[in-house]
Amino acid sequence: MIVAIARELGAGGRSVGDAVAAALRIPLLDNEIVNLVAQRIGAPASYVAERDEQPESFTERVLRGITAAYPESLSSQGLPDWSEERFVELTETIIKERAASESIVVIGRGAPILLKDRTDVVRVFVTAPQADRVARIERRLGVSADEALKELRKSDQHRGEYFKEFYGVVDWRDPRHYDLVVNTARFGIEAAAKLIVEAARSVE
Repeated sequence: MIVAIARELGAGGRSVGDAVAAALRIPLLDNEIVNLVAQRIGAPASYVAERDEQPESFTERVLRGITAAYPESLSSQGLPDWSEERFVELTETIIKERAASESIVVIGRGAPILLKDRTDVVRVFVTAPQADRVARIERRLGVSADEALKELRKSDQHRGEYFKEFYGVVDWRDPRHYDLVVNTARFGIEAAAKLIVEAARSVE
């Protein structure tokens, strides 16, 4: 059983994923992906874990942290292969390895598209109206509504570019890419999680 969740920033996707994993009693694969990728390229991961939900590309977060922690890595030889393509490759490998060996809930990283050919996967999109997303970002980050809106738009742009560049998906919000679309403003976190749990149990 695999639950692959894509989500908009501020829609509560991480909270939904936590609730789904707890109800199904299976691991949640989210921040751990950042740690595992950083380990595989030989870099510390603690500095990227807390940035995982920020509206900044995965490569920008990792490279910024690595070069800040290890400025000597910027030698005349240049950086090792820490390209976005390499990060995506490692991320996909980690997700596939875990999905092949155990039941998991995986959040983000194009997982619904990456795992779309598996019959044991429920692909979910967690969404909410813009006003609700802005309000949630305001509360979580302690910023103004204008700042929250900027973060939201930046995140949406990055995620759209990620899906398009690496999976050829023009519209990552298109419901045809998912088995279930849940609006957390309409149902709330717990009810949304229950819908996903029921869907996941139906494909066991």
